[in-house]
Amino acid sequence: MKKNQLGTFVFMSSLSMMAWSSDKIEEQKITRSEELVTETSVVNFSNPAHFSRFPMMPSGGDVAPAIVNFNANSITNWHIHPQGQYLIVTEGEGRTQEWGKPIQTIKAGDIVWCPPNVKHWHGASQYSPMSHIAITPVTQGKSVIWLEKVSLEDTHRTDVKLNKSSSVQLTDQQFRLILIAASNVKGEPENLKKLLIQGLESGLTINQINEFFAHQAAYIGFPRALKGMLVFKALIEMRRQQGILDEQGVQPKSLPSSTNYYQLGTETLADLNNTDRANSVAPLFDNFSPTMDYALKSYLFGYLFSRDNLSSLDRELIVVTTLVALGDVNPQLRSHLRIIRNLGVDATQMHKVMVNLQQVLEKEQIENADYVLKQLAF
Repeated sequence: MKKNQLGTFVFMSSLSMMAWSSDKIEEQKITRSEELVTETSVVNFSNPAHFSRFPMMPSGGDVAPAIVNFNANSITNWHIHPQGQYLIVTEGEGRTQEWGKPIQTIKAGDIVWCPPNVKHWHGASQYSPMSHIAITPVTQGKSVIWLEKVSLEDTHRTDVKLNKSSSVQLTDQQFRLILIAASNVKGEPENLKKLLIQGLESGLTINQINEFFAHQAAYIGFPRALKGMLVFKALIEMRRQQGILDEQGVQPKSLPSSTNYYQLGTETLADLNNTDRANSVAPLFDNFSPTMDYALKSYLFGYLFSRDNLSSLDRELIVVTTLVALGDVNPQLRSHLRIIRNLGVDATQMHKVMVNLQQVLEKEQIENADYVLKQLAF
């Protein structure tokens, strides 16, 4: 398979001038978009331009062009093209795979060459639609031979998958996040600063703590989350002046801009609650507030949970602690306690969480959380 950045017009023009070759291409070959292409001649162009040569398409007859629009997670069956096929990706992000080889990602602007008689499939990414132009020679009335369906493993975040048979052991870093979350709800800058230092010294990175504030903002509001983040920013700057260089940490992976975060969030929420995805598509709250349903599923459980520099358990521990500290939100606390139980937190680990929170929270807040815990039979 070969792909490269090229304008559709230039590609179609060069295709019409090609002399068909008998050379056989037996496997996929990829040319990355950043690789050099050929400069055009100033004789025939008014200004500089460039083009790329692609494999010759064997053809002794008609050529069938088509535009194909894939919904997110829609893919073809395995198939072959007796005379090969070009795909010009026009929108979104997709996937393609040759039999026995890894899946390749294709994006808008990429051109894919599918060699003759090579078994392959192509289609949209799991959460992004994709459109492409297909150019396929036709021989004896056939341009494609369809084969069996593709069997793909679910690529949803593995840390959301539930395993009730085993319990997790919370890490020192997770206990640090819990204390930071409680302190930020209380709005105590000096104590927050002390706990942030302990978090950094435990191995939490700058990016992870920044991600913490972004996630907590969904539960305590942006003003309070921003206030805590600015305390953290000032702390990092002060430590740099002291010659202390804290680890920046990795950036979370980014999904394509065309990702359907509402669909992703719906699936994440179903997985966290250990419910069937097919039965979880109904709007929340009987659709009393479509805006709230969209915000929760698309932004909170879709976009934020897709950012993998904090695990799903990290995020839910932050949420549970935040709700304990807020108090008087027992229905939400009960729901998120169920989630962390689904994620493997047992009664022993939950007891350790409550003991640690006594360092920051008031007795009444701990007692209220214990009351909710007893209702859930951890």
